[in-house]
Amino acid sequence: MAASVRRGLVFVWLALLSLACGVLAVRQAGSEPRVAKFEQIDVQRINVVEPDGKPRLVLSNRSLFPGLYWGGKEFRHHSRDTGGMLFYNSAGDEVGGLTFDGQQQGADWSANAGLMFDQFKQDQTVGIEYSEQNGQRRAGLRVWERPNQSMLPLVELSDQIAAATSDEQRAQLRKQMLGIAQQWGPMGERLFVGKQLDESVVRLADKQGRPRLVLKVDGAGEPSVEFLDPAGKVVRRIPEQ
Repeated sequence: MAASVRRGLVFVWLALLSLACGVLAVRQAGSEPRVAKFEQIDVQRINVVEPDGKPRLVLSNRSLFPGLYWGGKEFRHHSRDTGGMLFYNSAGDEVGGLTFDGQQQGADWSANAGLMFDQFKQDQTVGIEYSEQNGQRRAGLRVWERPNQSMLPLVELSDQIAAATSDEQRAQLRKQMLGIAQQWGPMGERLFVGKQLDESVVRLADKQGRPRLVLKVDGAGEPSVEFLDPAGKVVRRIPEQ
């Protein structure tokens, strides 16, 4: 084989090797995580999503706050008007969140904040909450009773209420929501531990949300324990009055 031919083959092999190395480098670069670092960022909403597009976490201001996600699909919320953070499970269902707000009009003001965690396919089952209206404050830990039912029918009705064009329509749809919830059974608050006005309170309730045992320290510092019947009547109190 002539020397010139051999040199030509060498050049071809070198070119092919360079091309293969280039392709490999591009593929490796494309597979590496792309990370951006910032000292500061101003943003109205951040969506953390799974590879299939389902939400995992949303951090948003009031104007861009999401509705109700269920199965990865967004439904409108009929009453929520706040900013904060929402959490989602792997199915794309909303499972809790962190919200907070405060506003004042003239001499009147209100404020609230809450960290909620939802039962699977249901509404919140445990939460830490604070709210006040013109200095009348409540803050504490709450636990709710929830049924073993999917909230999807209520989520769909919420979307319809948000789209309703009259108060009559909205009232009728809310009535449907209440009827469905009542068919599911007990959904009351089972536990409250915290502060109400000037009292420290531990309140235990039955499945229907009826208080049955209340431990209290009133504004004067006096402790008490109350036992109540299902109608809310105190049947025993320590100390006796």
